[in-house]
This record gives sequence, structure tokens and C-alpha cells, in this order.
Amino acid sequence: MTRVAGRIGWEAARMAVGGLGERTLRRWSDPEDDRWPSLDQAVALDAAYLADGGEEAPFSAVFSAQLDTKMADTIACHQALLEDAATVARELGEAVASSIAVARPGASPREIHRAVVEAREAETAVGKMLRRLISFLPQGVGSGAGKAGGQPS
Repeated sequence: MTRVAGRIGWEAARMAVGGLGERTLRRWSDPEDDRWPSLDQAVALDAAYLADGGEEAPFSAVFSAQLDTKMADTIACHQALLEDAATVARELGEAVASSIAVARPGASPREIHRAVVEAREAETAVGKMLRRLISFLPQGVGSGAGKAGGQPS
């Protein structure tokens, strides 16, 4: 809001949003105040700013940055789930291969211990992936509710 008013003035900014009081507009420029213009008001202010020769629409830039931040978190969470799934696939493959070796006649104690270790690693990987999956559920469902696929517990 401060960028818009600095370019077009408080009075022109007031007129761009239908003559609202300057006090309301100044609240929009206060980072401690949680009130924001409506989407229509933000568009009108950005349009007035651009019409006066401004380079980048200030409200649009802020909203875009917020969206980028939100999407970066979401993308990171999905990437983490993909990595968990790849780990599960690898660990399960190793557990199955080790178990097949144990099923053959004459399996050594070392092969049996190796299969147990591989099965436990697979179990751990599946547990981690399960916790990550639960974190994607809507808030109020499951232990990781409300997170967007964040770190599993």
C-alpha cells in the first residue's frame, strides 16, 4: 500500500477504491495490521499504480510471492513423499531378495541374519512413508493432521 500511495498519492488511492477513508488505506500499509484490501480493491490499486507508470503491480507481487511460498512447501512435501516411496521400493526389494536366498536349501545363518536386517529396514521405511502419507490428510484426521506432508514423526 505504501508503494501505491507513494506513487499515486493517498487521495488517488482512495478514489481508486471508491473513496474509502485514508485511515483504512493506511491500515493496509501497516505490517502489524492483519486487514487487507479485497481482491477487487487490490486490483484497482495495482491498476492505478501501473497507469501512473509503476513497473510492477505491488499487491499482485505480494500475492504472487505468497503463492510461490505456499507452493514451494507443497512441492517439497510431495518430493519428500516420492523419496520415501523410492526408499520403500528399494528396501522391500532388498528384503524380498534376501528372503528368497533364505528359502533356498542350505541357507547360512549369515543369510538369515541379512534377511532379518533387510526386512527391518523395509519395515522402518514403510513406517516413515505411512507417517508422511498420514500428514497429507485433512486437519483432524490422523497424527500428522494439518501438515501439508511435512516431516514425519
